[in-house]
Amino acid sequence: MDWDGCVNLAQSYLENSPLIVLGSGASMPYGLPSMRNLAEAIEADPVVKDDPEFANLCQAIDASGLEAAIDSVQLRPETIEHIRTVTWETINRHDTEFFDTNQLSPPKEFVELLNKVIAPAPNKAVVVTTNYDRLPEYAADGIDATSITGFEGSILRKLEIPSSATKQRRTRCRERTVDIWKVHGSLDWFVDRNDKIISVPMSRKIPEGFYPLVVPPGKEKYSSTHKEPYRSIIAEADKAFIQAGAYLCIGYGFNDEHIQPKLLAQIATGKPIIILARTMTDACRKHIIEAKIRKYLIFERADDQHTTVYSNGWSETYDGQYWSLEEFLKIW
Repeated sequence: MDWDGCVNLAQSYLENSPLIVLGSGASMPYGLPSMRNLAEAIEADPVVKDDPEFANLCQAIDASGLEAAIDSVQLRPETIEHIRTVTWETINRHDTEFFDTNQLSPPKEFVELLNKVIAPAPNKAVVVTTNYDRLPEYAADGIDATSITGFEGSILRKLEIPSSATKQRRTRCRERTVDIWKVHGSLDWFVDRNDKIISVPMSRKIPEGFYPLVVPPGKEKYSSTHKEPYRSIIAEADKAFIQAGAYLCIGYGFNDEHIQPKLLAQIATGKPIIILARTMTDACRKHIIEAKIRKYLIFERADDQHTTVYSNGWSETYDGQYWSLEEFLKIW
């Protein structure tokens, strides 16, 4: 397919105000750590180093990556819990560094993306993400929209799911909203030993007596998310997937059972999906290309100057870095 035909196809797929899916690859251009960076922080932590299985953990990380390593090595329960804290501290440090240097300039590409999605829609955009960072909230502020995250309040926020009457009244009063469903938790969320859940925006440290509600890498994420607030947030994300007419995935590798079931079921019915990826994962290839999804475009980096686009029945390499959000927005 020639380039003009590819662009026209992409534009037609996204004309229905797509739901946005953000993976870790979407945040890395703004200084947020990669999984490799997080692994390095965990390996350098003195509490983790004190675990009897530390050497085996390091070997497993080198061999198979952080998440698989945590699952395969029998770390002490207190080490696993501490990894949650290290994860929060590492990502929160990078997130607040971005904010401190960009207080009046939210992430430009995210702002433009939300503007494109919200313009033809009834003043609403939807983001579903496995990330903990606050980049979507920054971007929502950049378009003068209200972020709907499942928590209500200004500074000390409490869980208030969208089905509540109070929440519905508040939503009707807002003109522009961005639903942001963080299925693995947020840097702002905390819980104490009595299961009291709070949200404290832009906290520079973990509140005393609480621990962060971010799901650490590893199989614990599947048991942790049966509890609140994850259970309600995932339910909202599932509803959003069903209601959406199209999907735009940015830096998401299709390796998460919290997002995928409803998404894959919907695209199997013929709803279009576009995927931007620096490197396509094996899971993405399996769930999209090998599954013979009818309406998809995958934009993958070929080299510094070219992008390979995959679709149902064809693939082609074009000039340009259209696998990156910044460049892709120029053709949408």
